[in-house]
Amino acid sequence: MNPTGFAVNRRENAEGIDLNRQYLQPEAQETVAHIDWLKGQPKFELCLCLHEDWEAQGFYFYELNPDGRPSLAEKIVTRVAEVCPIDTSEIIEGRPAQNGIIRPSVDPRSRPQWPEAFFLLTHKTRLSYTLEAPSDFPLSVRVAAVGSGGGAVRWRGKSET
Repeated sequence: MNPTGFAVNRRENAEGIDLNRQYLQPEAQETVAHIDWLKGQPKFELCLCLHEDWEAQGFYFYELNPDGRPSLAEKIVTRVAEVCPIDTSEIIEGRPAQNGIIRPSVDPRSRPQWPEAFFLLTHKTRLSYTLEAPSDFPLSVRVAAVGSGGGAVRWRGKSET
């Protein structure tokens, strides 16, 4: 989503815009294009957003689950821990966390700048996980972490297996 930022290890694109804070009032061409594409997609049972964090000490993720559906969070942590250390800090990115799981407020009005997950929660799904792999870890570990996290989620129709 952010090739110019990725190339220089920055969240911002070449114009200095943080693309993952653009989803309420998009102006960057990358975000506008992504939203246009998403609008053409059907609703999702579940969204997995695959991210990297340049400052992470281990894998962590955000769970947005406003309807209290059965959580997959602990299953994700268990699977990822097999291939990548989990960030067990009590505060991650300024938010309370428990065993690498952040469950922020899901009230979209609580954030003046929406990340991708808030757009998805508002328009496409009622269950979203944003997986954050630690950028400083080897690529093979990062790929295994997000692959294991996503692999912990298996759906058959509309029910988890």
